Amino acid sequence: MLNDAIMKKFLVLLCLLTPCLAVMAQAELTLDPARQKTLNVFFSNFSEANLKSFTPQTLSDATLLEFALAHNLINRRASLQTSKDGNSVMIPSTQVDATTEKYFGKKVARHRSATYTQALADGEAYTFSQIRSLTDLGGQTYLANGVIYRADSGGTPNPHGTPAQWKKAGDEVEQVGSFIARIKAMDGRYVLLEYQIMLK
Repeated sequence: MLNDAIMKKFLVLLCLLTPCLAVMAQAELTLDPARQKTLNVFFSNFSEANLKSFTPQTLSDATLLEFALAHNLINRRASLQTSKDGNSVMIPSTQVDATTEKYFGKKVARHRSATYTQALADGEAYTFSQIRSLTDLGGQTYLANGVIYRADSGGTPNPHGTPAQWKKAGDEVEQVGSFIARIKAMDGRYVLLEYQIMLK
């Protein structure tokens, strides 16, 4: 469970970075299992791609591109064209745009290439996130906070499980950080507007 002092520091930081949060209407929502699972999956996309903290003012094309390349390598590897030497995959800029539009509601302003080459990597640790609370800010915008977990390479714990369940199943899972984020519901999905992480 997140430390209250850490969460207060997060909230103060976000209020400084995003003034509108300082006057937000506090209305914490009850998370039903289906919505909690949807948000766990949503935020796991960012933690597994090692997305760094950003504000609306600091979200750069480089950050968008880095996320899209990592996300596609992790989640669409089988559908991507492999290089002749078999050491990398080719990711079209159109797929990069589709990815960033889906998760951030925006595209890379200017691509440096029509196709990007991403090196293949094996033995990566399994990283995932779980949401802990969701607060309604109004206007279909929400403040979410949660935790980031990591399992050793090859481990496949239930990403929606609990520490007690993982221990019982013999899974070695470590909490490596926590996050607070501002998201918006639009067109049947969520998009990430702001993201702050604190690693342990």
